[in-house]
Amino acid sequence: LAPLPAIVVVSVVENPVESQADSRESATVREQVSRSLKFNRVSNVPVTTESDFVSFPITREDLLNAIEEEVQRSVRPVGEVTLSPLRSLPNLLEYSQPFNVRVSGIPVRLSRSSTMNLNIQVENDEGVVGNWALTFRPHLVSEAWFAKGHLRRGDLGSESDFETRRVDLLVEPDAVNANLDVLRKHEYSRDLHPGNPLKWSDLNERSLVKKGQVVDVKAYQGMIAISMRAKAQEDGVLGDVVFLRNLDSSKDFSGEVIGEGRV
Repeated sequence: LAPLPAIVVVSVVENPVESQADSRESATVREQVSRSLKFNRVSNVPVTTESDFVSFPITREDLLNAIEEEVQRSVRPVGEVTLSPLRSLPNLLEYSQPFNVRVSGIPVRLSRSSTMNLNIQVENDEGVVGNWALTFRPHLVSEAWFAKGHLRRGDLGSESDFETRRVDLLVEPDAVNANLDVLRKHEYSRDLHPGNPLKWSDLNERSLVKKGQVVDVKAYQGMIAISMRAKAQEDGVLGDVVFLRNLDSSKDFSGEVIGEGRV
């Protein structure tokens, strides 16, 4: 059996809204790829020969994605980092991939009120392509909770109460990212209206012991442990010291909340 010819599959994704410079970049890429392909006369399938070599240039989109990945890796925020260049990125179409980006000047924290001044070095197999000082406006995109209906103060957080939407956490810093653990550990501190985003100020840490609730109590002294039941005299979250009343003697004492209904 003769070996099958190597097949090069080319996918060109175009942005419906692009600048004139980006259009020229896309046209250049397509032209270079087109020149590098030859077609089988029988099947019209693009095939390569020993003399064919597909060289993929470094586009501005490739460069921006690489810079965003470096910032994401360095800051490790809750959300996806995207950057908006405040001026045109360098034209690297004459240089081929693969390439590597080194980024310095990354801040410890992202802030909406400030821009990012980054020092960028690009290198490929032929060596260092160039060094640039570039300015960006950062964005931190994440899924956040939005109330589907009216929510009451004191109710426990539930996933069914919300839908998710993508927001910029640098613009909405108080928005609660869509994390199930956050809901399980909190209750609503006030009434919420449909369509409003859930904010951290709308949440209180969930009370594991409620006032008037009969809870399980364990008292330890040395190797001795005593179990009993008592009525909580106040609400308490994990680690709180709350007052309790002995159901038999009606005497009050205090204990530390260690779990759901347990002191």
